[in-house]
Amino acid sequence: MRVDSGLADFHMWHRNSCLLSWLLNVVSVGFMRIEATEYECMRSWLGHMVPKVFAAELLNPEIHPIAVLDLMAAKSPAKARSGLGMAIGDIVEYTDDWAAPDVAKCNSELSEKGLPTLTEVRARFSKVVQRVVRRGRIKTDDEFYALRNAVEQQGINAEILWPLLEAYEIQSMSN
Repeated sequence: MRVDSGLADFHMWHRNSCLLSWLLNVVSVGFMRIEATEYECMRSWLGHMVPKVFAAELLNPEIHPIAVLDLMAAKSPAKARSGLGMAIGDIVEYTDDWAAPDVAKCNSELSEKGLPTLTEVRARFSKVVQRVVRRGRIKTDDEFYALRNAVEQQGINAEILWPLLEAYEIQSMSN
């Protein structure tokens, strides 16, 4: 799962730098809101995932995402929640190409720690799902199936998604 050599290390270093930059600058684009009540749980989730995505030699204590996040939280809990949301979105994106057995193993580890699984977080932080929710309607079958997957994930708030799915099904039947 982790990349450890050559050009791949450079890419991981670059990704890590981008992640830290976003944490420090708190740019509000493309992330899911983290509520104060779930901050600690999702901070723990990020702490578990960072070493799975970034090579250890790229994560010195001063620039480790959790350390940066904790510094932010001391000054502004709201900015720390925003930065955490962006960091989690990045982790989700970086794990898009993981093989099913790697995802299953990670899901098991997270579940054993009482944390949301990668699959659950992927569904929650899905850009497609976010885009559809913001728009208020489903345009394509791909969007329909992305929302359907999100609804089927345990822990996902389906109250918003079910009406969108139902409206699309009705629309599809009339076409």
